[in-house]
Amino acid sequence: MDQQTFIIDCPFCKAKVAAFERGSGTYTYWDEEIGEPIGTMLIIGSCPNCRELLVGRAYQTEFEGFQGAEKDEWSRRIDRVYPTPQKTFRSQRIPESALESLSEADRSLQAGANIAACAMFGRALEALCRDVLGTKIMLGQGVSMLKDKGFIDERIYDWSQQLRAFRNLAAHPDAITVSMEDAEDLQSFVYAIFEYIYDLTDRYEEFKARMAKKPASK
Repeated sequence: MDQQTFIIDCPFCKAKVAAFERGSGTYTYWDEEIGEPIGTMLIIGSCPNCRELLVGRAYQTEFEGFQGAEKDEWSRRIDRVYPTPQKTFRSQRIPESALESLSEADRSLQAGANIAACAMFGRALEALCRDVLGTKIMLGQGVSMLKDKGFIDERIYDWSQQLRAFRNLAAHPDAITVSMEDAEDLQSFVYAIFEYIYDLTDRYEEFKARMAKKPASK
């Protein structure tokens, strides 16, 4: 029988690989606070190239018998949790193109390719703008519209202008230098804006839904 594989980023090979599955474990429970089941799967495997151990985490998206689901389903995206875990986001609304750009940026940083990382951060933020605003738009105009429509505040907007500047420089064949510190600061900003617009918004909507279900106090 063919050995099972799963797709995961290998930090040693700096590439997405089909790791050989060595074992897995699942944990499912009912979350009383949100009134829904939660499921997590850890998959242990090894890189087919360097043979290093890799551990990934997937989240259950469908539960057999819950809300009409016919069978259990798991997220196609597997986040590395060992070694050097990648940044993960709670929201499932984030566009796949944005997640791919963030992953490419992470690999670029690991390889010391700071200019390439800046280009990928800009690409990820542009994907966010297009997703949130619902229109094909360039980065500069998109960030301005996010501020004008109240999705981000003035401080986040000012920070985004630095990312835009680095992204524009990275896209042209000029002699520039981007330090690791600058690239990591930009990474922190991009992660923050994704959390702010997606993760925190989702949690706020869930909170409002829970509050609406509670009986009014007398």
